[in-house]
Amino acid sequence: MMNVALKVEYTDGSGAEVNATAPDLIGFERHFDKPFTIFAESMRLEYVLWLGWHALKRQGKTALEFDPWIDTVSTVGLKETQEPPPLESGQPTGS
Repeated sequence: MMNVALKVEYTDGSGAEVNATAPDLIGFERHFDKPFTIFAESMRLEYVLWLGWHALKRQGKTALEFDPWIDTVSTVGLKETQEPPPLESGQPTGS
């Protein structure tokens, strides 16, 4: 898992969608001193919020530190993503 799509809704009614990628996942591991696999095994709200905040901060979409930022959040969750359709493959040609 190298990409986690998140959707954040703020208390003022605005929102943001962000993809947490490798730098955010490494940041998670360093901050919590846990492998990222713990995210899927034990999805704590703090993990989801921290990952969303880290991705938004890294991308310059918030200047707030974590605790002041969570005061502005109404909800956060995993964004529904659609798997890309498989590539079509034609019949083999040749011998």
